[in-house]
Amino acid sequence: MTQKNNAQPHKNAELSAGSKRILTYPSQKSSACAEVLAHLLAGEVLTAVDTLDDASTMRAAAHVHYLSNRYGWPIAAETRATGCADGRMALVAAYRLPVDCIHEARAAGAGEWCAEVHKARKALRAKAPEAYRLAAAINGTRGYAEPGVGNQKGGA
Repeated sequence: MTQKNNAQPHKNAELSAGSKRILTYPSQKSSACAEVLAHLLAGEVLTAVDTLDDASTMRAAAHVHYLSNRYGWPIAAETRATGCADGRMALVAAYRLPVDCIHEARAAGAGEWCAEVHKARKALRAKAPEAYRLAAAINGTRGYAEPGVGNQKGGA
């Protein structure tokens, strides 16, 4: 398996014991994709709602696909039923890493990488108020209503 240009093998994890997985991580630790992997490495089961709430991304499936195909993480997807606020029941994907993979990654130093991701994401979140102000200014200049206020240019 060749290393991708944007993949970052952990310094202590060229090959892990047991399955000989090559442990690679997203190189941009402040990315939503890195945060999704950090949550999975913590043993969490994630749905799209979880990634929206925890990592500020609506692209759970895309991040899982990317982590699986580009970085080789064996993320399992299961279908779960959930109730909806509008009275429907929906089936959603729930993503998790196998326990043995989590143990291998932790033994190879994933905890340090996860701590760096949490620190980078915290620093990025500190910039959220400015990002909201900038987005509102751009939308105002273009004549767009604030999200949730109107769905067409110019309101109404």
